[in-house]
Amino acid sequence: MVDNFFRVKLATRSSPDGAKQTQQEATMNDVFALGDVAVLGDMGLPATAQVANQEARWLGKRLNKMDKAGEIGAAEDKGFTFRNMGVMTYVGGMKAIMQTDGKGEIKGRTAWVIWRGAYLTQTISWRNKILIPMYWAINWLFGRDISRF
Repeated sequence: MVDNFFRVKLATRSSPDGAKQTQQEATMNDVFALGDVAVLGDMGLPATAQVANQEARWLGKRLNKMDKAGEIGAAEDKGFTFRNMGVMTYVGGMKAIMQTDGKGEIKGRTAWVIWRGAYLTQTISWRNKILIPMYWAINWLFGRDISRF
């Protein structure tokens, strides 16, 4: 369990002793949890890279702006909120499914093109941004080579 600033909680709400703890006592200020291991109270988030990426960016910005007192979670900071960017899945045969929050669903080749574009934009190095489309073209022309040398 973590608080809205990803600080690890020392005890959950259902503490066996039932003792009331203050916010300062209940969290570890220098220990953070992100991704699959972070459960934000009652808010269940999916175990996806999208969630982990947003959490890491949010915490990274806060750590870089941290004051000399070393505190995260100042009064003006609201805490982390997840922004659902949608879900994309490749289903084979140059087809995909894309679901966006509140905007419906896109299927087929259009979703596949969007999926490929999203994949390339999330690639970090320029080398891979060039090599990945080349490998896609080679696989499309000659098929996948699954043999071992």
